[in-house]
This record gives sequence, C-alpha cells and structure tokens, in this order.
Amino acid sequence: MVMMTQDILRDELRRHAGPDGGVTSKTVAEVRGDGTWEGRLWEVLGIFGEDFERMAYLAGGVLPDEVATWVGFWSDSALGLDEMRQVISAGGYDPDPFVVLARRGRLGTVLVDEDGRVRRIDGELAGAWISDRFADASDEEVGAWADGWTPPDAGSGA
Repeated sequence: MVMMTQDILRDELRRHAGPDGGVTSKTVAEVRGDGTWEGRLWEVLGIFGEDFERMAYLAGGVLPDEVATWVGFWSDSALGLDEMRQVISAGGYDPDPFVVLARRGRLGTVLVDEDGRVRRIDGELAGAWISDRFADASDEEVGAWADGWTPPDAGSGA
C-alpha cells in the first residue's frame, strides 16, 4: 500500500487528465488502477469521485490542481467520512463551517429534516446555504448561528 500524499494526488490527476487537461469521470478509476493507495486523501478523493458533477462543483472546476486542492481541504478538515458525505449530499462545498456544526452536535439537525430529507433553508439546500453564508465566517459566528437556530416546524417548507 502506498500512502497518498498531496503531491502524488496532484501528479496522478494530471497524468490521467482528459485530452482537454481536465479530470474526467474516469480519472479516479484510472488512478485507482495505478496503485494500491491508502490514506485520508485517497478516501476523500473516492467521495469526490463518486459523482463527476459533484466533483466539479466541490472543486470549482475540473483541472487537476483544483480537484487536488479541494480534496486536500476536505481531507484536512476534522469531519469524518460519513459526515463529509452528509454535508456534500446537502450541497455543502466548504468544509469549515460544518466542522463547527459537527463539534456542537448540530450537523445532522441542520442538514436533514425529521423525515430524513435534505433540509432547505430559504429555499436552498441547507449545505449550500451554510457554505454561502459562512464561507468567510469565524468559528464563533457559525457557532452563534448554530446555537440560536431552531429547526422549522414539520411541513413548513423552510
């Protein structure tokens, strides 16, 4: 097994990029075929690679350096892999505010309604709304919002 590092990840993505230089839906499978990778970067790349459109959304593009950078950001976060999947499924693209929510035990409540569906805040997927709203916020600001936030009543559509 070879520990995936940021440099290896970047090199592998570049090497397997498509003809236009971008990471394609086949890239992760091709990287997988090149070695027996292990480590958190590899696991997070697997989450990113589950859905090509999601990968492009999370990375803000499909260039190898973009993908590697954002895989690194998510990998460096204190979120567990299941928490990452939950955040990403709810439209979240910046891990930082969700680390605060997870630490406060509010992650699931904020992202998912009582019926197990992705919650919407002001009509937007909760993860996307939180990422937009708190992209540059301090941990204290995210925490204050989380502490004061109350789930809307069932059926309110909020």
